[in-house]
Amino acid sequence: MFGKKQKDRVKLSLLVIYGLTNTFEQWCRILLPFSQWQLRPRPSLFDTLMLNSIGSAAMVLGSFMIAQLIDTIGSREAAVISTIVIGIYQTFVGQIENYYFYGIWQTLLLFNHMPTIVEAIIGQMIGEDGDEKERSRLIMRLTIPASIAFAAGPYLAIQVLYLINPSLGMSQSLCGIFNMLTVLPIIFFVLPNENSQFKKFKVPTVNAYFELLRDSQFLWTLLFVFIVTAPYNAYDSVLRTQLSTQMLTNPGDMAKLALLLGAFTLFANIFVLPRLQQRFGPQTLLLGSLIMLFFIYLYLSWVHEYMYLLFGLPLQIMGVCVANGLLTAQLMGNVPRTQMGKAAALNRIAQLAAMTMTPLITGYYIDGSETAILCYTSAVITLLGVPIVYYKGEFMRQTFSNLPIRTHAE
Repeated sequence: MFGKKQKDRVKLSLLVIYGLTNTFEQWCRILLPFSQWQLRPRPSLFDTLMLNSIGSAAMVLGSFMIAQLIDTIGSREAAVISTIVIGIYQTFVGQIENYYFYGIWQTLLLFNHMPTIVEAIIGQMIGEDGDEKERSRLIMRLTIPASIAFAAGPYLAIQVLYLINPSLGMSQSLCGIFNMLTVLPIIFFVLPNENSQFKKFKVPTVNAYFELLRDSQFLWTLLFVFIVTAPYNAYDSVLRTQLSTQMLTNPGDMAKLALLLGAFTLFANIFVLPRLQQRFGPQTLLLGSLIMLFFIYLYLSWVHEYMYLLFGLPLQIMGVCVANGLLTAQLMGNVPRTQMGKAAALNRIAQLAAMTMTPLITGYYIDGSETAILCYTSAVITLLGVPIVYYKGEFMRQTFSNLPIRTHAE
């Protein structure tokens, strides 16, 4: 077995890698609307959402592919491939001007699965016979760098524009270059290789995923994940596009918004959710989160000014984080230790599938400067989830503690 000092070094490196990759992903995402503006033929809002959904669909399919890579060549090598491919994607996506080639370029997101790779390495390090609480605590700590990245990514993108080079394409390219320059050395010099003494962690085949889906309780939990994340991702995709102009005219305001949302995400994951889990059962918490999100979507349908969004968006983020955190705990707590990898992968696939469904939720009826209809649609979907959770979520009444907590935007 590895010594405590060496294992702690690997744990720290995983947190750093997780934070860096999420930071560069948020950096890339906030600049994507500008890349899409320069496409020819010029896409409509619906076409833009379809392009984003191609990337989300690629990530859904890539979940199975990256799992197979981990199983055959190892987590370290899979991390190298993922970082290089995504780094290339981020470096050149801002240079593409052809609408159809941009859609093809989105398929590179097949490899955008560093969270899955990190969880596989955690499985290697702890081992099947390891301490369950240790594994849970380590996965829970991933929320800290992810929350910081939610604020740091957009902030760095804005600072590069105004301190280094005003070119949007240059900022996007620097994102990919910095990704490879910072993450690859950590992977090469710190992460364990095939000759390490970590026990081999077997990633399930595609057929193994269906074993969990035969469990009705697990399937209902995945549906609850979809109900929570689909409206949020639909609103986030449209709002991110609309706030792009605000970023150009008032970059300081966008930086404040990013920092505020990141702070609320961090606060919700570290302080709010664990304490709520100690006092209430998962079904009660999920019902409360859905009701809270319903009223928040109604509020967001009435407001459009930046100052009012500063009040609504953090509460929306908190509601989504609480709901997804407890649903992740539910998924992880209801499966055997040997199936935790499958549960985590299906949880990620459900959230990515919700992102893919964004154009179907928004439809052709969302005007470029109006989000009221979208908010009403999100509110209705969220409200419909309340009776579903109430009648079908009775199996969630048990309270879980010391279980992994994950944010929705992985």
